[in-house]
Amino acid sequence: MPQSSLLKYCWTNHPGLLKHGPSVQALRLWLHTKRFYVKTQLGLIVWLGLGMIACDSSPDRRIREASDLKIVDNSLQSVDLLADGPYTVEESLYDSGPRLDRDVLPPPPFDLPEVQTDIRGKIYLPIGSGPFPVIVYLHGNHGTCGTPSVPNGPRLDIGLDFTEQGSCPEGMVESPSYRGYEYSARHLASWGYAVVSINANRGITGRNGYDNWDWGLIYARGKLVLRTIEQLQAWAREDLVQAFSNHQVHIKDKLDWTEVGLMGHSRGGEGVRYAYNIYHASNESAVWQQRLPQLGIRGIFEIAPVDFGASGDASTEPMKIEAPGVAWTVLIPGCDNDVIDFSGSRPYARALDQQDSFPKAVFTVWGANHNFFNSEWQVSDAPHSCVGHQTPLWDTSTPTLPPPFDTYEPLAREHLTGSKAQQDFAKGLLAAFFRSHVGKQRALELGRVFDPQYRLPQQLNRLAPSTREFVRLQESLVLSRPGVDLQNPVPIGPLLLRSMQQRVQDDLKLQQVYWEAYAKDKGIERIETYLTPDSFFRPSLSLSSDTPLKEAFAYELRFPSDVATQGYWTIDLSLARRTPCYEYDVKLCPIDQTDMDLSLALVLSDGRVTPSVQLRDYVQIKNWHPQYFEVMQADPLPSRGEAYALGLGFIQPLFQTARFELTDFQMPIDSIRGIKITFPADETVSLLLDEIRLVKQPLRFAKRSASASS
Repeated sequence: MPQSSLLKYCWTNHPGLLKHGPSVQALRLWLHTKRFYVKTQLGLIVWLGLGMIACDSSPDRRIREASDLKIVDNSLQSVDLLADGPYTVEESLYDSGPRLDRDVLPPPPFDLPEVQTDIRGKIYLPIGSGPFPVIVYLHGNHGTCGTPSVPNGPRLDIGLDFTEQGSCPEGMVESPSYRGYEYSARHLASWGYAVVSINANRGITGRNGYDNWDWGLIYARGKLVLRTIEQLQAWAREDLVQAFSNHQVHIKDKLDWTEVGLMGHSRGGEGVRYAYNIYHASNESAVWQQRLPQLGIRGIFEIAPVDFGASGDASTEPMKIEAPGVAWTVLIPGCDNDVIDFSGSRPYARALDQQDSFPKAVFTVWGANHNFFNSEWQVSDAPHSCVGHQTPLWDTSTPTLPPPFDTYEPLAREHLTGSKAQQDFAKGLLAAFFRSHVGKQRALELGRVFDPQYRLPQQLNRLAPSTREFVRLQESLVLSRPGVDLQNPVPIGPLLLRSMQQRVQDDLKLQQVYWEAYAKDKGIERIETYLTPDSFFRPSLSLSSDTPLKEAFAYELRFPSDVATQGYWTIDLSLARRTPCYEYDVKLCPIDQTDMDLSLALVLSDGRVTPSVQLRDYVQIKNWHPQYFEVMQADPLPSRGEAYALGLGFIQPLFQTARFELTDFQMPIDSIRGIKITFPADETVSLLLDEIRLVKQPLRFAKRSASASS
């Protein structure tokens, strides 16, 4: 296949703006239509890096029985997160007019022309005396000019003219990305929140920065959030109604800036995280705290964010940041074909080494794509299918657009403009998050939606399958991160134990074999693969068996020392399942649709072992997403014939928290020295384990609901 045909093939099958690639030369190159699943299987960890494990093959008689006690709290089952609140809502656009704002965009190098930005967007205000807590929304990267397609079809946002020129060509309209979260903004406003949705089109959306220190204009987005807050405060002091399209809207004394929440999508997700850090932990913090002295950011919610890293100027190295000192949740779409490596989960992984009294959560919605959380992004980023144990949450049966529209956006479909399931799920989660963390009158119990100890409201379960990882760092004690210290693979009975680093290196060799088969089939001289340097993986541990177990296999994981359990409520395990396949013949790669099964018991300090509980009573561990690698870059190699070097990005496994109440083990527990895990016969072991923690019960939730089992 000649290079031009190869590039044409990749663009045809994986089109779009490719918003998050580092450069035109580094566009994601897909050289295949097959998705990899896995033959080599993973499993739960039995090596703690601190000593070997006592193993035996004695079957646990309870392994195939459901636990006697149903331990997960059902008190949220009937909660209605989608119902509107008591407030009537008024709305208005706001607009400062364009200007050269060096608070947002510093002057460019090499005497390049400066680009204007503006303070523009829409406010949703409850009608009442106030002051109301404030939620600020920031959209991500997208086209800024769109053209209509067929009647009732999607708008095709294929132009960027508005970004630098402030207008679109004839026949096109400005893409209203800021209106894409109106389904949530109106809902939160009905519950007494003033919601501000920023329009970042002018000067930012669709552009990249000039230097590596803010290549993705993430820092600029953070500054735009702070400038918007500053401008709204100024308009409120002056009661300046001229800035609003609806002159009946008065924001004077209506906005409580001591109670603020931030939500960002895609690049906007990292942007709002940067707004928080610029205000609290940058070399500009003192300036911004003087300009915004009463600002109190209480919660940050990100949807499918990037994790580029940025800095305020060229003298400072770009840094990856987290959100310490504030409640933080990220919503990851499991069928994201844009931020395909799930890099938005990385801040959670980095935060695990910190001390923080505020909850952190990763909430994955399986079958959701990247774009359809914004109702104005009307073309799917995913190719109308999902990998692994997922079903798309949008209608994949609609036909492609007729010519010439099919050449503009090959993934656009007639009568398909979004996913109500995705938007309703986000609407419910945003309501639960902000109503529990922001405002003087908080609905604290809604914070339990993110805690796996509580079953989700039924209305969310009906919309889509999901998984949750959750931690309160200061209210927990790390018993083990068993993947940290293991240096070499260790066989234990029928199982193989490897650190994630070792697993990645082993799988890269299998992936190279796949591409060699591809090259031979396509007449390409050679393809070489390498792991991209920005790949990130948590220090988890893989345990796998190549074939089903002939009999139940039990073993103990020993902690470094005995641990007293007084004052602790649960023992938590961070688990994931991933079973890729590297066979070139896709027929040899059936999708693994089984649930991981195991039983768990505690080993007490005196050597006794508690009765077992069954994992499936707490969580379902599925092969939701089977791939470890994605082609992120393709470059030609010097050769007489056709040859390529493929940069493979590592796709972060999305863990979920299995939370076991200590009382569920049905005997008094004063001190533990380890856990005993039993896999049943006929199970092909395929599990990853990152952390084991003891967790205290939050004081504000100490009284269990009457509907919860004890």
